[in-house]
Amino acid sequence: MAWRYRLDRPFHHTSTHLVSVEYRNDWIDIRPRGSIFIQPGYAWDGCSPAWRLPAGLWLGTPDGPLMPDGRPQTFYASLVHDALCQWKREIPIKRRATVQVFAELLQLAGFPTWRVWLYVGAVARFGPSRFGGDLPRQEPV
Repeated sequence: MAWRYRLDRPFHHTSTHLVSVEYRNDWIDIRPRGSIFIQPGYAWDGCSPAWRLPAGLWLGTPDGPLMPDGRPQTFYASLVHDALCQWKREIPIKRRATVQVFAELLQLAGFPTWRVWLYVGAVARFGPSRFGGDLPRQEPV
């Protein structure tokens, strides 16, 4: 699989939607006070759906205009959402919270309100479901 993006430095974000969530692996660290840390080298495909065409072109959901750092406006929102989705069964987070963090990061990147609602609506309607926090807890036997 060809990834569109690869994180070149550590990323950190704190959100009220991540409070009480705790999870850690080699790539991400989510702490109960609402912080998520993602390690350099993590790779993801940006906003979905998107398909790689010949000559390195992509067809699909636009990642938005570039921010001053040269990255598209959806860069960090898609980074965090994709990481949460990759380990969706293991992370004790509800789907709704992942969508809210996605919206929060789009807003912080300066996405216009109408576009935030469009992208968030698509993620809420068509994105992954059955996150760890949505599944019934299994009691030990």
